[in-house]
Amino acid sequence: MRKALIALTFTACGTPDYQYAGYRTYEHFPLDGAEREWLYKHQEKDYLMKVEKLPNPAAMGSKRIHTLRYAQDDPYRLMYSIKWSSDSTDGVEIHGYMLEDGGDDGSDGNDTGAAGDVITGQWVEFSPPLHLTEFQMAPGDAVQSSAGGFDYTTTFETMEGCPNDWRNDWDCMKVVIESTEPDPPPFVGTWHWATRYGASLFQPQGENYPWTLVTAEYVAD
Repeated sequence: MRKALIALTFTACGTPDYQYAGYRTYEHFPLDGAEREWLYKHQEKDYLMKVEKLPNPAAMGSKRIHTLRYAQDDPYRLMYSIKWSSDSTDGVEIHGYMLEDGGDDGSDGNDTGAAGDVITGQWVEFSPPLHLTEFQMAPGDAVQSSAGGFDYTTTFETMEGCPNDWRNDWDCMKVVIESTEPDPPPFVGTWHWATRYGASLFQPQGENYPWTLVTAEYVAD
């Protein structure tokens, strides 16, 4: 996995001046390629989760907004969808999400449609988008943002090992997303992002164990 970048410059007297550059978050949550698909297992679930990147992303200026679908693999049952962007300008952002009727999203299912509650079967749009990360961050850095009347904090806690069923030698950005929303969306929780591959592990808030990567597929543009 990619190591932190350090830029070396010199002052007028020749003393080296080390300037932080950080880890590139957008490379750890990649959305490039014609196709991407990930498969995950969970210690407390009797099914696998398939995550699919849909074709034909929406365009917002030069930004591309990709929809990822999160579904039970067999028998297939769509659980929720999230609109993501990830680029070298704004880092990682979320533009909206939708819970499916009966979806297992980690919540208690008591959504009422009141302010802050989630209505299943309809998109919850974030405009402006929920800004999760800067394009480069160092361990300990945090980003605060808001959407739908609630505050969100994303903390890049550390780089650490994130073994999964596919590869056991990865190092990942450990990224924790917190929210003041009492019944938070499924992207709130703890993520481990691997450069070029994306989420090795992700543990939605309220879950006892993470979803663990089993395999991933990528088709270039």
